[in-house]
Amino acid sequence: MYTKSRYFLNILIPYIFILTSCNETGIPDDLQGTYNGKEKVIIRYDRGGQYIYMDDYVMVSLMIDKSGEVIGMVGDAMFEGCSVKQNRGWIARQLGIKTDFLINGTLKGNTFDKDTILNKPISIPFNIENGELKGSLILTTKGDSYPVISILKLQKNKN
Repeated sequence: MYTKSRYFLNILIPYIFILTSCNETGIPDDLQGTYNGKEKVIIRYDRGGQYIYMDDYVMVSLMIDKSGEVIGMVGDAMFEGCSVKQNRGWIARQLGIKTDFLINGTLKGNTFDKDTILNKPISIPFNIENGELKGSLILTTKGDSYPVISILKLQKNKN
């Protein structure tokens, strides 16, 4: 036998899931532009189950256009097939789940001289705070993900 509160929860829970899955669409005008900064990049290599790490500081530059396409570079590697999308709706924002935006694509080439991984599937979850892009750059390979830049902070160019 259902009580009124259980009946209410059975209706409310699916409604919450539907609302949290609905993201805002489109790219806000203030997101468009070029962002730059010097960041520490850490590349992880799997040498037969043992990880070897190499790092260097490189310049990062990315440009987001009005359609959401992202171009730019991390060191000497170029963004390829990258685009940004809204990553959460207002409910997820209120609950502190996810980031506002997410870039997905590939990083092609060496980020620095000793980086031998030439094709890096990446994602960049981020928020914009006071004109600054704050997030991280994540490398995803073989079902594993690793932060190449754990604390990404890029300043927006003022045009």
